[in-house]
Amino acid sequence: MSLSSVLRPGIRRRLFGLSLALTVPLALVAAVRAVDRYGFEQRQLRERSRTAVAHNAQLLDGDLNRARTLITAVSPMLDARTPPAQLDSLLRAVFADATDDISNVWVSDTTGRVLGSLLPVPTGPSAPATSPSLGGREYFKAARASGTFTIGQPVRSLITAGAPWVIPVVQPLRHPVTHALRGFIGMGLRLDRLAAMRYMQNLPENSVLTVLRDDGRVFVRNRDLDRWIDRNFAADPRFEADNHRGDSLQSVRSLDGTERMVTLARLTTLRATAYVGIPASASRAAVQSQFVLDLIIALIAVLVFAGIALLAARYIANPLVALSEVATALAGGDRDRRALAYGNDEVADLARALNGMADAVQDRERALAASEVRYRSLFETSPLPTLTWRLRDGRIEQGNQAARAFFGDARLDREGGLRILELIAEPSRAAFGQVPLPTGPETMHVGRWQLRDAVGALRDAELFVSHIQQGDETSVVGVFLDITEQQRAESALEQSREALRQSQKMEALGAFAGGIAHDFNNYLSAIATNAEMLRDELPDGTTSRREADEILGVAQRAAALTRQILVFSRRQVVHEDRIDVNAVLRDVGTLLTRLVGEHIRVDLELREDAPPVLFDRGRLEQVLMNLAANARDAMVQGGTLTVRTEPTPDGALRLRVHDSGVGIPRDVLPRVFDPFYTTKPRDKGTGLGLAMVYTIVTGAGGTIEIDSTVGAGTEVVLTLPAAPAASATPVSEPVEPSRLGGTEHVLLVEDEPAVRAATATLLRRAGYRVTQAGDATQALERLAELDRTPDLLLSDVVMPGVSGPALAADLQERLPGLRVLFMSGYADDDAVMQGIASHSLHFIAKPFRAAELLAAVREALDALLLEERHEFAGRVELEQA
Repeated sequence: MSLSSVLRPGIRRRLFGLSLALTVPLALVAAVRAVDRYGFEQRQLRERSRTAVAHNAQLLDGDLNRARTLITAVSPMLDARTPPAQLDSLLRAVFADATDDISNVWVSDTTGRVLGSLLPVPTGPSAPATSPSLGGREYFKAARASGTFTIGQPVRSLITAGAPWVIPVVQPLRHPVTHALRGFIGMGLRLDRLAAMRYMQNLPENSVLTVLRDDGRVFVRNRDLDRWIDRNFAADPRFEADNHRGDSLQSVRSLDGTERMVTLARLTTLRATAYVGIPASASRAAVQSQFVLDLIIALIAVLVFAGIALLAARYIANPLVALSEVATALAGGDRDRRALAYGNDEVADLARALNGMADAVQDRERALAASEVRYRSLFETSPLPTLTWRLRDGRIEQGNQAARAFFGDARLDREGGLRILELIAEPSRAAFGQVPLPTGPETMHVGRWQLRDAVGALRDAELFVSHIQQGDETSVVGVFLDITEQQRAESALEQSREALRQSQKMEALGAFAGGIAHDFNNYLSAIATNAEMLRDELPDGTTSRREADEILGVAQRAAALTRQILVFSRRQVVHEDRIDVNAVLRDVGTLLTRLVGEHIRVDLELREDAPPVLFDRGRLEQVLMNLAANARDAMVQGGTLTVRTEPTPDGALRLRVHDSGVGIPRDVLPRVFDPFYTTKPRDKGTGLGLAMVYTIVTGAGGTIEIDSTVGAGTEVVLTLPAAPAASATPVSEPVEPSRLGGTEHVLLVEDEPAVRAATATLLRRAGYRVTQAGDATQALERLAELDRTPDLLLSDVVMPGVSGPALAADLQERLPGLRVLFMSGYADDDAVMQGIASHSLHFIAKPFRAAELLAAVREALDALLLEERHEFAGRVELEQA
């Protein structure tokens, strides 16, 4: 093919010129795309840098705040005077589940000498001869100088293997009363395991995180820690400029020669600024690769088009007229017109393609008619309400049968047409008008809305819309999914979940409190018993006897506090009896008046038909005291406290406690039963009052509700199940004071040495023969050494290894007739608690008075005789009958 033939006027020249003309636009498109991509990558880089620095600042603040919270929470449990071994054990127990970002936790004296550590102190030839001292560390000096919580510069760990870089945080330990400094608790956060360091791994290679203190020193850097930590850039002019530019982003060349996009954010936990730099090359690489690819594609497209144009133009000119005539006829509606196709060249292929297109159009028209029939059937028979409306004015065009049933025929067929906004509930109409609608055939979810149904009731529905284009008119198809019942079910489910979370929280706190109360009761038992025996040996009226009485009084007040903790943990030993609530209220009425003060009037409105309940009297009095104390705090200027009793329709007892105080805000009501939550000043309440009331009432099978209006007062409603009918149960005869002693043999099993020694001394003074054992195993060994069987087993309930009830069951199988008396201030065995409450087990609660213990021992020893009396009386009555 000659050049002249190519340049001759006609299709060839036009196609060839067109192929050359395409070169310039394609090159321009590639350049524009490269510029646009570069701008996009730069924006992405800026946004990523800002997001990264803000997130890293939050992560660092979060780790430092968590460290502060942890050591602040554990500080009250620590004392620098505690032996090191105990400090080590305590730290390991508290931080047993600590995350691996904590390098170590330590306790030191005021000079920096380490007294206790979460990790064992290094041993071996390289280990220090004495406990490591932190007195020379900069952060320790700063903490000692300020006397407050201190975050120090990163240092190499003295104890952790490999001596990693750690961030030290230090909290002073002070005396709880005098606030004198006793030592310090510190924690090390591993730099290489901080969340911010892990986050930097997700950024482009060579991205840098640096934290500079306000004095110019490097606090944290994710690369080359040994090189950068503690370097000072205060003299660098860029550092001074950063203090005035806020969180803006700038391109800088780092000290390592890398150009980076850098932005900064302030930390809240210490006076420092976080910098994140992402290499600028991260955006250029993507732009360069895209530009080269676009140029290659453009060149290939031009070459291919030119070749095809030159080859195809040879046999196209003459047959195109015939093909044009056929195309014109098809466009005019003659669907049966077809083109003649001869040979296998491009024109013949085009003719066959035109014929195929005509066949396809004919088939599509038939399919479109069938599709219209199917669409109409699906539209009308769909179970979901479906509407179509015009986009320009919102007028509803049609609705299916489900929509007519949901919205009503009269509304949809209203003269003049109905607008879609008229179906939306009034408060949501303005927002519905702003909802973006789809511009294509895709279906889009546009939220949840409140609608008015056929009878005017409010219904919640989700709306799904799609776009229909019919010429110049745009319509919207909307499908409504009624979710009213679903939302009600979800609301009920969320309430159930919240109740479950509350129950789990109360159970966890209760288990913790019960464990503390168990040990405390043991200490109180030893104190009270020894103090009482000491007092009995001292003459009346002497100073020593009065001091012994003072010790007993303090022990009794501590015991009352422990009982409150046990009530909260639901592990208090409860003696439930059939009680008359009206009688209890009359008995404590005077006490309530004194508690609330003379400026508050107490009214008791007691219904005589109020049923008795099965409840522990002491716990009921505690509930009344707590509710009265809360009412008193709500009526500072005076008012009325009203307590009412009344029967419920189902036979239960309803107790109403109403005050005329300031009321409780609505946003506070859901949290009033949370433990330790209170709106009172720190010195006015602990937040346990209503939490204990909730625990006591629900533990007894009752319910509690609270209603309050700000400025109008608060009413607490307790519903307690009625007690079952009273049964004739024989009770043991009270022990006379003159018969508190005896000569029987008592096997005493108690794991706390102080309690065991005091109890044994008390029993021996009363004339009993006593054999002591520290646990179940030792008890069995002592039993094997005895020459005669003991008359009574006096055992603690909760012991390491085998519990008291398990030991008693074993001994009663070996020694039939052995009497058992349990003693404890805390019982974690539900079966034992039930036996104690039903009086089927002999029990004395710790801490106890000497007379109470001797009476309980005497009663347990005499119980067999009492049972034999009742059995003998029954046989006599049977014989007489």
